[in-house]
Amino acid sequence: MSQVRIGAAQALTKSAALLARCGLARRCEGGCRWCAAMLPASRRTWCSDGCAAAFWRNHWWTLARRAAKRRDKHRCRRCGHSPPKRPAARAFPLRADYLAAFRRWRAARRTERLEVNHITPCRGAHGTLSCAHHVDNLETLCVSCHREHTRGLAVRRKT
Repeated sequence: MSQVRIGAAQALTKSAALLARCGLARRCEGGCRWCAAMLPASRRTWCSDGCAAAFWRNHWWTLARRAAKRRDKHRCRRCGHSPPKRPAARAFPLRADYLAAFRRWRAARRTERLEVNHITPCRGAHGTLSCAHHVDNLETLCVSCHREHTRGLAVRRKT
């Protein structure tokens, strides 16, 4: 239990440090650190849960990745590819047909999935709170477009 509290305290400290240097955060004395609105008496950093969610959505990798995919409507920004949808059990009269379709979907998901790419590379900061995860810095790509983009970065780095 004490490890959870220590982790939460560290997260609060990191988020405060990140707010101090983030370009999206507003610096307003006594106001919301995200939208600069006046803070209600019961709040110290954000005026609402929406502002807190917006902060975490732009700085925590798992939330930023989900937001970027949702913003891009689950399509590759470069080629427009959309991964196959998961089959619904109710669409198949027999369970065996559903299971076969589900196996095909799982096999296709390995190569036809979508990945989220940092436009400005973040180089290993995926597990940390970071301004590199701003949704404006993310794009949804299919596997082949992401591979092509990464290859281009490697070539530019060598030259």
